[in-house]
Amino acid sequence: LCPQAQLYCFEPDPRAIARFKKKLGLSLNRVKLLEIAISDRNGMIDFHPSNADGDAKEWDLSGSIRRPKNHLTEYDWVRFDRPVSVETRRLDDWCSEADLNSVDFIWMDVQG
Repeated sequence: LCPQAQLYCFEPDPRAIARFKKKLGLSLNRVKLLEIAISDRNGMIDFHPSNADGDAKEWDLSGSIRRPKNHLTEYDWVRFDRPVSVETRRLDDWCSEADLNSVDFIWMDVQG
C-alpha cells in the first residue's frame, strides 16, 4: 500500500530478533531492524525475557525491561529468571540521530 514507506522496527529480545529475521527473509532489506529497546533513557538495562517449565518451556512470547509483577500472578507458569542486558534509546534522541523529522505512524507494544 505504501511502497515508499520507511519502516523502523525496534526489538530487544534476541529470540524475537531471530524470528523476525527468519520470517522476513529476503524482505529484510525493506525494513530497518534496530536491536534495542525504546525507553525513557539512553543506556543499558536488564530485559526480562519470558520462559516456562514443562510443556511450555519454549514460551518466549513476552518480556519487558520492567521486572514483571502482575504477569506472574495471572500466569504463574511463566518465568522471567534469565535477564539479559540490552541497549535502550529515547525515541526523541533516536529520531534526531536518524535525521527523522516526522513520523506518520507508530505501532508500539508497551509494558507498564
